[in-house]
Amino acid sequence: MAKKLVGSLLLFLGLVSNAFAEEYEVRAVGVKFDPMFVILQPGDRVSWTNMPAHLIETIDAMVPEGTEKILTELGMDVSFVFDNEGVYVYKCTPHWGARMGGVLLVGDPSDIEGTIDAYLAEIKKDKSLLPAKGLLKKFKKHLKAEGVI
Repeated sequence: MAKKLVGSLLLFLGLVSNAFAEEYEVRAVGVKFDPMFVILQPGDRVSWTNMPAHLIETIDAMVPEGTEKILTELGMDVSFVFDNEGVYVYKCTPHWGARMGGVLLVGDPSDIEGTIDAYLAEIKKDKSLLPAKGLLKKFKKHLKAEGVI
């Protein structure tokens, strides 16, 4: 009886927490993502739409430690729930040279500015990440304007 009660309670709490989860849409428009930056909470869902010539790939050196890589198929609209707090940088690999990328801020991780600076330092080590430099600088400016940092 106690196991059933605990199981029911956990199921209920899971459903209640999902009921409060937000959903965000990022559209591919030309060679840009709109919006380029999304601030969300753990458990929220992000969907990428209008993706006929695009894909999503997280940048290994620019996601929270322990995060599973995202690499979608070209041309597929996709959706993911983000549970780990942190800063996630992603790109459209075919259009990375045109700087097609975006940034997600999940939750309220400690030292957001330090994380962004660490990502910028990664660019100095790996020049293939150079398109992320402007993206991260704009993201930092956006967070300051929003009062997040």
